[in-house]
Amino acid sequence: CVRRRYSDFEWLKNELERDSKIVVPPLPGKALKRQLPFRGDEGIFEESFIEERRQGLEQFINKIAGHPLAQNERCLHMFLQEETIDRNYVPGKSPSFLMCCWQLEGFPCRVLS
Repeated sequence: CVRRRYSDFEWLKNELERDSKIVVPPLPGKALKRQLPFRGDEGIFEESFIEERRQGLEQFINKIAGHPLAQNERCLHMFLQEETIDRNYVPGKSPSFLMCCWQLEGFPCRVLS
C-alpha cells in the first residue's frame, strides 16, 4: 500500500504538466479556509471533508492513469508504486508494463521497433 499526501498529488500534476503533452485534470481545491483556528467544526479533520477530498483525488488519479499518453510516464509509475518519491528522478517514459513483467520472469528486455 502506498500512502500519499495532497502535496504528492500536486507534485505529480506539476510533473505531468511539465513533461507531457496532455491536459492534466484539476486537483480538488486546497483546504485553506478549513485550517483556520476559529472555525466551529473540525476543519480538515471533518469526516465529510476527508471523504470528499478522497473522492476528488481518486477521480484525478483514475483520469491520469487511464490516459494513454500519461500511462508510461516515470513520475506516474513512481507515484503509484514507490513508497517514497524521488524528486531528483530523470523525467521520461517508463518501459511498458508488459516489458516490466517479462523482466521479472527472467526474459531479457528489448525495445521492439
